[in-house]
Amino acid sequence: MIEAELIEKKTAKDYGFFKFKLSEKLENPDAGQFVMLKALDEPILAKPFSIYSYKNKNLTLFIKRVGRLTGKIFSSPIGEVFYIRGPYGTPYIETISREKKYILIGGGSGIAPLNFFSELYPELVYKKLYGFKGGYIRELFEEEQSTLVIEEESGKTVVDVLVDVYSEEVGILACGPIPMLKNLPHDSYVSLEAVMGCGIGTCKSCAIKTKEGIKMVCKDGPLFRKGEIQWEWI
Repeated sequence: MIEAELIEKKTAKDYGFFKFKLSEKLENPDAGQFVMLKALDEPILAKPFSIYSYKNKNLTLFIKRVGRLTGKIFSSPIGEVFYIRGPYGTPYIETISREKKYILIGGGSGIAPLNFFSELYPELVYKKLYGFKGGYIRELFEEEQSTLVIEEESGKTVVDVLVDVYSEEVGILACGPIPMLKNLPHDSYVSLEAVMGCGIGTCKSCAIKTKEGIKMVCKDGPLFRKGEIQWEWI
């Protein structure tokens, strides 16, 4: 495992950016991939976190506080050391078509892999729409205000706003809560978030049912066509 020293953090309620300095380089991380992160003083398995940004051994994660490990990350002081392994998962670019541009639809912590995609492949980005419930999130996105869709302010979700900007000439690349993904057009590319223990397809905890049979989010995904997923099983 690679040592990951927390060198910077910025939080707003239950969301935050966390930058880690790694002891070793990650091997060619790409958009859509994730790392498994663990705190050695916590008796819990490593958890998956999508890469928000990566450069020169600096790894940035965008995290929502939801449980014991994320709570530990939020409360940790600068200098705290965690451990990671990865990256895992199939890069988005290996699944999508390069023949069109994409509207990036993110909900909550699901914006993380979409940001990395926009950094690596800006020529494939048509528009970004990042949805959150509360306006407090604005303090974390000083340079991305125009991409934010705040439900408490506008009364609209990212899916509502999508109706005004979508055309058949562009694709949709989305990551976020399941209800959001279910409301997207049938041919959208959706990136699934899942509970997993290994990250390599061995433990089977992230199995989903598709029209082609059982697939693993960690190994076969995380990106799938919306139409291939058996949503009633998720």
